[in-house]
Amino acid sequence: VNFYCINTDKVVLNHTQSDESVLIGEQLTHGYGAGADPAVGLLAAQESEAQLIGLIQKCDILLCAAGFGGGTGTGASPYIAKLAREHSKPVIGIATLPFSSEGEFRRQIAQEGLDEFKQYANAVVTLPNDKLIEVLGSDVGLFDAFKHSNQLLHSLIVALIDMLCHQGLINIDLKDFVRVMDAKGDAVLCVGKCNEESDLQRTLEQTLTNPLISSVDMSTSTGAIIQINCKEEISLGSYDLISSTVCQKVSPSALIICGVSKLEKLQSNYEILVIATGAKPNSYLQDDEKDGATEQRAIQKQQKKDDILDIPTFFRKQSPAPTSK
Repeated sequence: VNFYCINTDKVVLNHTQSDESVLIGEQLTHGYGAGADPAVGLLAAQESEAQLIGLIQKCDILLCAAGFGGGTGTGASPYIAKLAREHSKPVIGIATLPFSSEGEFRRQIAQEGLDEFKQYANAVVTLPNDKLIEVLGSDVGLFDAFKHSNQLLHSLIVALIDMLCHQGLINIDLKDFVRVMDAKGDAVLCVGKCNEESDLQRTLEQTLTNPLISSVDMSTSTGAIIQINCKEEISLGSYDLISSTVCQKVSPSALIICGVSKLEKLQSNYEILVIATGAKPNSYLQDDEKDGATEQRAIQKQQKKDDILDIPTFFRKQSPAPTSK
């Protein structure tokens, strides 16, 4: 696994720990950033196309995580995904979206960039910053909120790498993964952890219903991967329960692939990774459906207002955020 950092801001790159850093658009921006202009981010990526292709050619899969709503991430990420597609490299995109309080201009920029990103990436997961408030509450510290967001991203990436790089009892190989990823539409990528086998069902339900993935209608997913990692042997009943629970959440005709691996290095005794692809955003729902869903969520939120279980398991049981790559 190689970690690459790409930016138009040389100060950011100077403080990044990565296997390789690329300052794109050096002649255009002189390393001073894109000025919140996606057009500059795009031109910077185009200027450094040869360097970007060099990185892409080293990859079997490209996982592209970027902040949308500014210049570099919004402008360069779709172009990087386009280059990867031209070189037949699967792309998973993870896009963070700005707070509503940052204004309509940034929201519109982010949405336009995200729409273009989806044209080239095999699957795109969105992490709206507004959902951090819903999950963590408005009183949480700003740095703590972003740390939780980083922890979520870190957990997802580590679980994904473990799935692809370790031989499992029931193995998911690269071609299985690519086949499910190649569905058109939005994606859900989530991970839950627990220490007791009796908690697996509750952990899975909380993970699949957490607010950070509520922007996607998972019931329309046309493909799903379930990866179960455990320190000790999992029972047949728990395995069947996890599989059937996810099956009920996606389209009845969805292609579902389930893998199981025994990994002694896990921090928790059990870890469940779920990837669902080919889904429609919830915004595709009819207005009356959306209104009903919104009302139902409001009722559920009131009922669970003081319930600590309202916070997803991967936030409550997560270790401190990593200080390096």
